[in-house]
Amino acid sequence: MISKTAKIVLGILGALALLIAIVVGWSWDSIQEEIQEEFEELSGSGHGGNCESDDQEMCWQWNSDAARYGCGPEIENQPESTSERLEVEHCWEHKIYRPYVSVGPNTLSFESVELVERNRAQDLINLGWNSPQDTPATYFLTSDLSSDSLEVVKKGIQTAEEYLGSYGPMRVYIIGSDTSVTDAAIEDYCSWSYNNDEMNMCRDDQGVAIYEMAYYQGSNAFAQHSRGRSEPTQAFVIGNPLGADSSKIAAHEYVHIYTQAHQLHGRADVYGMEWPIWIEEGSAEFLALYLADQKGWLSFEDRMEEALSSSRDLRDLVPNLTIQDIADDRGRVREYCGLCFGHLQYETGQWATAWLVHQSSLDNFFLEFFPNAYELGIDGAFEEAFDLSIEEFYIEFEKFMELPFDQQMAILPITSRT
Repeated sequence: MISKTAKIVLGILGALALLIAIVVGWSWDSIQEEIQEEFEELSGSGHGGNCESDDQEMCWQWNSDAARYGCGPEIENQPESTSERLEVEHCWEHKIYRPYVSVGPNTLSFESVELVERNRAQDLINLGWNSPQDTPATYFLTSDLSSDSLEVVKKGIQTAEEYLGSYGPMRVYIIGSDTSVTDAAIEDYCSWSYNNDEMNMCRDDQGVAIYEMAYYQGSNAFAQHSRGRSEPTQAFVIGNPLGADSSKIAAHEYVHIYTQAHQLHGRADVYGMEWPIWIEEGSAEFLALYLADQKGWLSFEDRMEEALSSSRDLRDLVPNLTIQDIADDRGRVREYCGLCFGHLQYETGQWATAWLVHQSSLDNFFLEFFPNAYELGIDGAFEEAFDLSIEEFYIEFEKFMELPFDQQMAILPITSRT
């Protein structure tokens, strides 16, 4: 990331240049060229990267302090085993990026929903997939964990269920750090989430993810929405619960259970009916933090402040990159700046959710928008809930992201602790 000193110097240069241009009538284009030269000098331009010419678009170079963080030209062609990739995945933050060039939604094309897919969706409705359930969630706890881990996860789920309702049938898998006891969890999970003829595929895919969760002692989580199973089910897996934050993570994953309960098409991405990723992830984190604050587990305001700082830093680091870009082509964003896509879909997505909640209400966002999407389509449900189109929202949200920090923080809803 650009050093604070460089940012300060560049800010001063920019302000002085603009003042001089106004006073003496210089060309602003020429002033920008001079600033770019200073920028390249301060940022370490020319120290590796993939920029081959001065006018090349969508390219990057290492900044001057990359080596201090184990980054730089020496890692560009190194092997990409899991451990090596994890060691350098932070290096995206130590690059100088040229402005992102959007592809635009007009480049996207989708298939029409076939009759067979409509019938499958109706079958799910008939089975109660998108309706609250009377049957509570069930739990699988690996034998190396105590009941304390179970209670931590239950708190998060039950808190989210209190607001959103109970959806499923759902089973939760809580994984510890002893790899020798993961086999039972993998078999139970695969039996719950897949048909018999898909068991080997599950063991080789998500079964490996469960094993690695124990091996790396991860506290991450993932959800599974088995619409295509003979008896449709929902599930999620969480590793090594550690306290209040794990309760929040459980609530976050339950929001995914809820939003996917209102997604009736297994191939939603093919039909253009998939939730924009910033809505899916940003709203889940927003609501999980909001509910966690109500329970006194953490500070919603503090976490949202951290997210806003991260979002603003990303806008400085990768110019012109917006949440619309990950909605249009997340893969292209990831290819350009690696884990930057995570900051967009989480932190910036949290603030996109905050803006929409401020424009309407928490209930409008979660209890009206998501349930209406199947009947009205995502665009129609969005406009119904927020009184503007998604395209209009993108414009207004970009204006919001240019406001001073304190004005942005002022839109947060007030939580009431229980």
